[in-house]
Amino acid sequence: MKLKEMLATAHLPLILESPSPLDKDFIKELEERFSALAEKKIEFETRINPKAEGQYLYLSPEKKINLSISRHWVIQFKEKLSELREEELGGIEDVRTNIKRIIEESEPALSVEDIGETGSVLQVGDGIARVSGLGRVGANEIVRFSGGVFGLAFSLEREEVGCILLGPEEAIEEGSPVTRTGRLLQVPVGEAMVGRIVNALGQPIDGKGAITSGVLLPIEKKAPGVVSRQPVKEPLHTGIKSIDALIPIGRGQRELIIGDRKIGKTALAVDTIINQKNSDIICIYAAIGQKASSVGRVVKVLQERGAIDYTILVAAFPNEQTAFRYLVPYAACAIGEYFMEKGQHALVIYDDLSKHAVAYREMSALLKRPIGREAYPGDIFYIHSRLLERAAKLRDDLGGGSLTAIPIVETMGGDVAAYIPTNIISITDGQIYLESDLFNAGFRPAINVGLSVSRVGGAAQIPAMKKIAGPLRINLAQYHEMATFVKFGAELDAATRAQLARGQRGRELLKQPQYQPMPVEEQVVLIYAVVEGYLDDVPVDRISEFETAFLDFLRESRPEILEGIEKEKDLTPEDEDRLKAAISEFKQTFLQSGEAEALSPEESEEEYVAETD
Repeated sequence: MKLKEMLATAHLPLILESPSPLDKDFIKELEERFSALAEKKIEFETRINPKAEGQYLYLSPEKKINLSISRHWVIQFKEKLSELREEELGGIEDVRTNIKRIIEESEPALSVEDIGETGSVLQVGDGIARVSGLGRVGANEIVRFSGGVFGLAFSLEREEVGCILLGPEEAIEEGSPVTRTGRLLQVPVGEAMVGRIVNALGQPIDGKGAITSGVLLPIEKKAPGVVSRQPVKEPLHTGIKSIDALIPIGRGQRELIIGDRKIGKTALAVDTIINQKNSDIICIYAAIGQKASSVGRVVKVLQERGAIDYTILVAAFPNEQTAFRYLVPYAACAIGEYFMEKGQHALVIYDDLSKHAVAYREMSALLKRPIGREAYPGDIFYIHSRLLERAAKLRDDLGGGSLTAIPIVETMGGDVAAYIPTNIISITDGQIYLESDLFNAGFRPAINVGLSVSRVGGAAQIPAMKKIAGPLRINLAQYHEMATFVKFGAELDAATRAQLARGQRGRELLKQPQYQPMPVEEQVVLIYAVVEGYLDDVPVDRISEFETAFLDFLRESRPEILEGIEKEKDLTPEDEDRLKAAISEFKQTFLQSGEAEALSPEESEEEYVAETD
């Protein structure tokens, strides 16, 4: 295509770039020449680029002209000189004459260069590379460096592109070529990945061989729209009494686990995975910046309890490149979306998004993006919202599949008002708050049921649990409210003492050993016994013993009660009558065993005051 034809479709005004300011008369003369050639008014917009190696005229983002006239003239001169036959040169005078003729006849033609497909490396280091010349590259597009290393076009600037590397930077040299691929990053998905441990690119790292999956999905995808969703109404049981009763999670929900380090956040997530053993849910655990030893412990627990058979682990360790820690949650989400779109159900756990935010901040700092609150980039909210919004419960005509997200966020000193926690609280449908004081006091799991909330609520509970969860919540609220008066030595009447006793026993019942999730039907019978007052005269220090022995009694002597609740999902009047009779029968034997005696109201109050002091 000739220059005249290029100018006919050029983007006006043309961009004139140079390493230093150009003379105004030169610019004016150049505009007149190009206007005459194009037969229309051509104007330039000047731009200073100290890194430019000469003067360039941009006809469009994809095409440019090198205005270094001397370079083009020299090339043309050499070509014409080489065309002369040796006998035509003759003597010295003839040589001078011929060269003079060539100079007079030569008019350097400006060549148009394609600048869209290939560029060069300006700088490389710390897991990122700065690239020039990729005029048409798109955001998150894969680019290929020398040495077979790939990267992602991460920061699109006017003069250059900032890329995050997906391979060793030692193989890349400054000035080496970079090529566009025209593809977005994809990861393998499918049933073949179940039971495996992979990295952020879906490559196996468990030493069990290659994964044969013919399906690839992009790690970044638009979240399902409102019209594609249906309300969250099907429960996802965690096996943890305090969560399933008071802070229920539904399939398709986003529920945050938040708290300080080392107080059981990961344990809650692992318990939830273990509890899906007999369900139809595929679990994906995304370990973001977790130590290999920590991931190894999680794998060991899952293997010992047979949970690895329906779990996929996606891991990026602290010693890996920052890009992998950034990409891990998106890869895990893409793997879960595969099952959702097939009409199946998936649970993805992001452990944890605090480390993910730090990885993004690190990359942004290296790419010289402006910082905002707490030194995080201004778009830190967006990278988490576009991830968590992909959790959904699809309409039945779209398969009815679901993707449930449980992100984990670490706080410092219980500060839930920090930047990242407040961001993710505003994105999710509720939060489970773990408190250090409860953990240090021996209350495990250390869930503060007052600060924790589920915005889905009873819609994500079976009818049997919904009936008894309300009274339990009221009992606990009254217990915590009245506890203040007891500490100040207030006088208590019989009704208040009874409420305190019931709330205290309800609180004690919510304690649960680690890695021992409980089926929902067993939770229902225990909570029913508390809210109906059957445990009011059972000593507090024997509540745990009562729980274990009563469940053994039901499994062996009254299995029809548990089977009825499991089948009907409700506590029918017949089941309730059988449950009342079973509690009364067992309780009489239990209180007589071990020389235990029922407590009087006065003894119950003394015991409570001693504990709170």
